[in-house]
Amino acid sequence: MLHRTMFFFVIFILLSATTYSQERINTLSLGIAPRIMNPLPPTVIPQTSPLSWNSRAFGYNAYGGSIALGPFKMWLSTPFNMTSLYTDPQSSNFVEAGCFDANGIWWGARYGNNALVKIDTTTGAITQVATITDATSITGLAWDWTTSTMYASDYNGSVNKIGTINLATGVFTPLGGNIGSGILIDIASSNDGSIYEHIITSPTTQSQIYKNGTLLGSTGFNANYSQGMSWDHKVDSGYLAAYNYTTSTGELRKINTTTGATTLIGTLGCEVDGFAIPGAPGPLIIHTPYSNTQSLTGSYIQNAIISAAGSGINPYWTKIFWSRNNPVVTDSVQMTNTGGTNWTGNIPGNGTIATYRYYIRTADSIGRFTTSPFGAPSNLYTFSVLSIDTSKPVITHSPLGNIPKNNWPATVNCSVTEPFGIDSVWVRWEKNSGNFSRFNLAHGSGNNWSGVFNSDSSQVSPYDYIYYRIIARSASSQHTMDSTVLYNFQITNKNFSCIGTGTLSSNYPFGTYWEDGRTQLLFLSSEIIGAGGFSGLVYSIGFNVISVGGPAMNGFTIRMQNTPVTSISAWTTTNWTTCYSGTYTVSGTGWQYITMTSPIWWTSGQNLLVEVCYNNNAWTAYSPVNATASTGMMIGYEMDLPSGDGCTEPTWTATSLAYRSNICFNIGPYIEGIEKHNEIPDKFSLSQNYPNPFNPTTKIDYAIPKNGFVTLKIYDVLGREVKTLVNENKTPGNYSIDFNGSEFSSGVYFYKLESKGFSDVKRMILIK
Repeated sequence: MLHRTMFFFVIFILLSATTYSQERINTLSLGIAPRIMNPLPPTVIPQTSPLSWNSRAFGYNAYGGSIALGPFKMWLSTPFNMTSLYTDPQSSNFVEAGCFDANGIWWGARYGNNALVKIDTTTGAITQVATITDATSITGLAWDWTTSTMYASDYNGSVNKIGTINLATGVFTPLGGNIGSGILIDIASSNDGSIYEHIITSPTTQSQIYKNGTLLGSTGFNANYSQGMSWDHKVDSGYLAAYNYTTSTGELRKINTTTGATTLIGTLGCEVDGFAIPGAPGPLIIHTPYSNTQSLTGSYIQNAIISAAGSGINPYWTKIFWSRNNPVVTDSVQMTNTGGTNWTGNIPGNGTIATYRYYIRTADSIGRFTTSPFGAPSNLYTFSVLSIDTSKPVITHSPLGNIPKNNWPATVNCSVTEPFGIDSVWVRWEKNSGNFSRFNLAHGSGNNWSGVFNSDSSQVSPYDYIYYRIIARSASSQHTMDSTVLYNFQITNKNFSCIGTGTLSSNYPFGTYWEDGRTQLLFLSSEIIGAGGFSGLVYSIGFNVISVGGPAMNGFTIRMQNTPVTSISAWTTTNWTTCYSGTYTVSGTGWQYITMTSPIWWTSGQNLLVEVCYNNNAWTAYSPVNATASTGMMIGYEMDLPSGDGCTEPTWTATSLAYRSNICFNIGPYIEGIEKHNEIPDKFSLSQNYPNPFNPTTKIDYAIPKNGFVTLKIYDVLGREVKTLVNENKTPGNYSIDFNGSEFSSGVYFYKLESKGFSDVKRMILIK
């Protein structure tokens, strides 16, 4: 709510210790049916078209954007269609708080002069009602439907208070002590009368959501001034019209009322205050739609939980409207209250095959109607009555990709539908050409099923192939069945070693609010090994992106090196290996991976130093990533260099950072054609051939730590030697050799490595 003028001093204090570069940083419902207010207040929309008001919201543009400074209207879903209502001549005293009351009046509080105002939802005209007294700055307004009370939040520069406002006199009456640590920037009231609070602390720290003064959690973004918060009482959901300091733009976000986390819906392009959603909580219908059935005679019992919201349920208007083989509902049956909030009604059958359509409608004692599904009778529930099930289950599944050995066993997820429901789903699978196994999938929400392979990592080896198919059976009397095709994937030696679990926001390494940037990160050998890593090639690295704001990064370069150093405070300029050079664009949120064009070999026992830099000629916004508090492990600098290069700029002095960006390393074994930098292995080893099964060629990797005579031989299933691949002295090193089985028949073979007392045997399968 508070605008940037009020925050200038606060922000200056918070950021004064940072460098200049850091200053620039930092439905058709299957369950609960939505509710609508019917009729809607005449000041909001004509009573004749209540459905056209679905998902409408109002706000006040306090700064920026393509619409005038002043009140506007918008939708809660994209495209938002923001439409200016009025250009406010007092925009310096912008409306910083807003909400609707039970009469459909849009109330607001002006910044600076504490004027209590009404805003016309048609013309946008703003009328002062009173001056708010006994408060310093009203940052939020919230109408509580359970008590018909207007609540407000007040921030006096150091203390947050929640109280009530007399809408006739403007008197603010505080109700309790300080709420949270930071600035209470807005409040909203849910359908049950709970007060949700949005609190910000600094522009580089994620804001937080409280409920009745108790912390729920972080919002997941760096909020600052100009925060709007309101409640959609039709569906009992909270929204933020938020200003994201990291991306420098206004956003609409939906609140998770359990965790406090928010989901981005879209960008608004201006700083929104006075945010308010009209509508009232009407009766609530919870109903599970009736499933298809093989009972021709019926009746078809429909149950629902119907709850009142402030006014009792009117039994006369609580009905099931239905039709048989007609797209338009033609009949109705009264529902009966069977106790508490439980209601039931029966749709009659007539002994024939048919398609039934229906919806449930109720109203409370003051005439607020609710339907389930929402939007009925345009939206209807449907079920079919059939004597014989001739359909088969439809299985939707995204085939599994290759799985690292340390991530085994894998999880199978799928969606399965069938007109009469699903009785069971299972997976039939085998390793290589072994015996088949089976495991059942568990039913989750909706049509989703999930299960884990009944195996563990000791039962698979790198380059094993897993073959599987999903089978489903319907719940009808005929128990019709179907299955997917036979899928396959391979167990790999690649491993994801992920370091850092913090949720701090870091603008490094994607600091594209500047044209040029350079970041160096140090990771200790103990950290990589502790996260499951091992000596191998670093094929890709990933960062956990919070939000996407930057353009394509030209001259984007990733360098790495093994190093003995244990902390960094200045640039390392020598001994780098360039692993990636080109153009890179952050494509989305979550873990985003960059594949190395020239992977580097990381050696266990050595620490790994990573440099990321870029050279742009324009700037937009940061793409911040999650980071973990850490000292002496990351340095960086960002600046506009119209004629320079962030990867080579000689004048930059590194800034030591008190955190380090979280990272995942994708580490795997040597693949022929990729340089290993001649590392000498510390022990003998024989790897599983790959691919396996094979036809007709496969590769066998092995490691020799000391000079000596080496033999590598192939044997058939009877133990007879059929091929000698190696029979000579070898110097220490890592080796790879091809075996061509074109002259042999399909079957199981073994290969054995021997040298200086070491011996190991592995199994492989040739399939033609």
